[in-house]
Formats: sequence, structure tokens, C-alpha cells
Amino acid sequence: MKNPLVVSVLVLAFALSVQAELISADADGFTDDSDISSVFSGMTLSSVGGYEGLDGLVYAWGDGLASTGTGVFANNLSFQRQWYAGEADGFALRADFDGPADYVAIDTIGDDYGGDVGVLYAYNSADVLLGTVTSGELGYGEVFRAEISRPSFDIAYIIAGGEPSGQHTVHLDNLAANIVPEPMTLSLLALGAVILKAARGRRW
Repeated sequence: MKNPLVVSVLVLAFALSVQAELISADADGFTDDSDISSVFSGMTLSSVGGYEGLDGLVYAWGDGLASTGTGVFANNLSFQRQWYAGEADGFALRADFDGPADYVAIDTIGDDYGGDVGVLYAYNSADVLLGTVTSGELGYGEVFRAEISRPSFDIAYIIAGGEPSGQHTVHLDNLAANIVPEPMTLSLLALGAVILKAARGRRW
């Protein structure tokens, strides 16, 4: 007979693959300056960094550089639609997911003619950096789809913006993630515990 631990892991892996849900966030359909931090199912958006006056929220704003529709993500600063992923002086976009993800993606858009560079960081729930993807130099209005895929569901949140070493700024649009909704995650952990307990009570 198969090892009970192997059986339970296979059951959990299958359930995760079946129950995963692709969620998305886009600023289209909202009026300018609408707070969209908590309107999307499966995630919460925020603006993060040490730039003075940053209020921590994310807004919708109309923009001719939008990669989809007519709106992009914005902050409350005078830069509005620009995002920069520096820490001490940054104003980056953060998305926290309701359940762990194995795939995340966001459009980074060049906002001037100086060769902007966008960056996407993925972290786990312990704030450990899991992956980074950086665009090449983007011309004005040029779009790079930043994507990170993981072998397991361990991405808790992402941070995106202009690449900090060059102090680049970019516009951001069309965010997506493949997550396991949190109630399902807890149910699967409970299922695994039941399977293991049952298996240990049998002779294999």
C-alpha cells in the first residue's frame, strides 16, 4: 500500500489545483479618484513606501496609457498614476491576497521617453522575497507584462512599481493572481489532518 503521507499530499495537491481561482483587479469602470483599495474580490490593494504624504490607499484614474480600457492604478500624491518601488522614498503598489497564490501578473507601462524600467516582487507570509521580475527599458506607453509563477501556492502579496536602483517610475494596470481562497486553504489543511490520522490507525 502507498505511504499515507504521500497519499495525503497527493490529495491536497489535487484539491488545490482544482479549487484555485484566478482573480483580477483593474481600474476601468471607476470614476477618477475613486478609492479602489478594497473593492476587488480576493485581494486588498495599498500604496506603500516612505514618501511623505502617501496615504496608503489606491485609487482609479483615467489614463491614455492604460494597457486595458481607460483607467490605471493611482495614489494620492501629485504623481498620481506614477509608481516607484523604492523603500525609503517609495510609492509602490502592494496587493495582499486572501489566500496563497502560485501566479501573479501586472502590466508595467513606460510613462516617459527616458527608458523606464518596471519591477514586480512576490513575497510569502513571512515577508521572504520569493521572486523578482524586471522589465527592460520601456518607451512611452510601452507595456511589459510582469509575471511570476511558483511551483506551490506560497505568494502572500506582491509589490510593484518603477525599478528603484534607477529611480524609475511606471504606470500600473491589469493585475491578476491565481489563488486558493482562504476558507478552502483551511479546509484542505483539516482534510490532510484527517487523512493522516486515519492512515496512522491502519496497517499499510
